[in-house]
Amino acid sequence: MRTTIAAFLLAAAIAAGAVDAPLPRSTTSPVAADTAPASVQLDRTTLSTSVGQRFSFTSTIRNDSDQPKSGLVANLNVLGLDPDIYVDPEDWSSQRTIYLDPLPAYGSTRLAWTVQAVNSGRLVIYVTVTAQQGTDAVAASNTLRLAVAQQRTIDPGGILPLAVSAPTTLLLLAGLVARRRRRLR
Repeated sequence: MRTTIAAFLLAAAIAAGAVDAPLPRSTTSPVAADTAPASVQLDRTTLSTSVGQRFSFTSTIRNDSDQPKSGLVANLNVLGLDPDIYVDPEDWSSQRTIYLDPLPAYGSTRLAWTVQAVNSGRLVIYVTVTAQQGTDAVAASNTLRLAVAQQRTIDPGGILPLAVSAPTTLLLLAGLVARRRRRLR
């Protein structure tokens, strides 16, 4: 009983911060605090377009450290802000991942992205950068906020000529038949 009470009091003291208890030793090697592998900035913040339209933007990846960085990977992401939008990023761009050349200390590189608007609504595009090895950190860019309008076409699927010519042809035939009947009387 005394052991249980002592253990309870020790646990309460540790929880209150009165006693420094050693933390259990990790079985893995110590890891330094993760730092972002690089910083990312997009060249624009808003864009209005319509479904089916292509647009381009650039991202600048900066190595903010005094050491060169290699093995960085940039990835393009698309996020729907409306709950009814299903977004498949592969539909928006065929090249969403770029493996970067080594960046010198305090160096930067620009990446050009070409995207085709697939869904209408409010969406966000952003670019992330991480290292292939050595860190779990991911740097994310500012967002490019999109307003994508539904494309309205007067001739969806090329049906307009048929829609106009069919009734016109029927009217002409009906007129010719009526004219012929009058002549035959």
